[in-house]
Amino acid sequence: MGKRLAIVSSFNEECGAAFYSSRLKVHLEAAGHQVDVKRLPVSLLRVQTPRVIRNKGDQAVAQIAGELRDYDAVLLQFEPGLYGSNRRTSYRRVTKLLKAARNAIVTVHGFDRASAGAGVLSAIDALIDRDLRRAYAHITVGGLVDEIGRFWKFVASAPHVKVMTFCRGDETLLKRFYGLSRITNYPITYFSAEQAREIRASVDRDLFLRKVGLDPRHKHFAVYGFLNAYKGHMTAMKALEYLPDDWHLSIIGGEHPQGLSPDRDIGPYVRQLLAFGLTTEGPASADQAMVALPGEGQAMKPVSYEKQQIRTELFRYSEFRNFLPSRDLRDRIHFLGQVSDEEMPRYYHAMDFAVHPYIKTMSGQSGSGPATMAVEFGSDALFSNAPVFREMGQYFDGAMGFFNIGNFVELAEALQRFPNFRQELSANREKALQTYNPRGMVQTYMDLIDA
Repeated sequence: MGKRLAIVSSFNEECGAAFYSSRLKVHLEAAGHQVDVKRLPVSLLRVQTPRVIRNKGDQAVAQIAGELRDYDAVLLQFEPGLYGSNRRTSYRRVTKLLKAARNAIVTVHGFDRASAGAGVLSAIDALIDRDLRRAYAHITVGGLVDEIGRFWKFVASAPHVKVMTFCRGDETLLKRFYGLSRITNYPITYFSAEQAREIRASVDRDLFLRKVGLDPRHKHFAVYGFLNAYKGHMTAMKALEYLPDDWHLSIIGGEHPQGLSPDRDIGPYVRQLLAFGLTTEGPASADQAMVALPGEGQAMKPVSYEKQQIRTELFRYSEFRNFLPSRDLRDRIHFLGQVSDEEMPRYYHAMDFAVHPYIKTMSGQSGSGPATMAVEFGSDALFSNAPVFREMGQYFDGAMGFFNIGNFVELAEALQRFPNFRQELSANREKALQTYNPRGMVQTYMDLIDA
């Protein structure tokens, strides 16, 4: 007999947790369970001031909490930012929801891997760089250690609360630091093999590429997902210099709605991406260029002056300030914009390669939606050796091709020699997908609910 389940999550939004929840709902219902989604009003919950609005967020959470008692189990999608922009507020609200459920599973999309010492040291480094905003963020995280600990100790001590992580590393951390025992892991999964085959069969590569303005005669590789510095787009851009001229890069995705900069014509990271593809080491026939200078109008200045401005202003904190392109790449980089959840799988099949040049982040990552799609749809894909992909590789052993973070030369060479390893990678991927798939995900949830 099917269970009556509630999923607490963002929903119908441009958000990784929302898409995961939508696919989870599909697969749970296919298995015979009744599923209701308790949609989090994320925009409201993230308003911290004035207090009257924050109180409205608390009331919205209280209303959801009041509806959870009658369900056999509540599947709460956990990422602190979904429940508020202030961490203390977030943990308080999540605790309220968990206390209201008779049986709850916390699915960990991300969590604060904080330590007081690390917060202080990082804050000092930021102050040396005169970056007050970054220093404040580190001090705030460091001061949250006790709050974070109290939350996880509550989870560990509440017999009706269990935990699901997307990687074995997160499970190990939570066990060791907070003593969690009712916990398991299962990788992100979206589509069954049958669903993936149906979508692939519906896409004609050449027609699809022409539709989105790309020449099907070229080789196309793409970086997918929200635009964020940790995605490593510039590694892929720089790799173009080491690839034949018929290779083109597509950037598929937009800025995260919660990460948009208010009152800015162009966000800081988008400025970097635009400038990187358009910036070269200067005119080939001259060492001077016409540049516009604030308060000075146009003037002839040495190219080195212009380059120094770019390095110090746009790429101050990026290692790529020392590896700006030596030639113009603008005609080989294509920004295809944000794509709907329904359309995104078709892009994975149409592109010749999917590239995931992520860097290691201070907060860490629990899983990767773009990487999951690449594996499920059988894309020819390459992954940096960032921890999130190394963790994923434990499930898909021998099915993922890796390159070193930031090594654009290695990436370019790996793309060109990929056909030599395609058959082996594909066979290992198919073998792993027999174990890690939506059916296995549903069973793992059921086992946790009954534990």
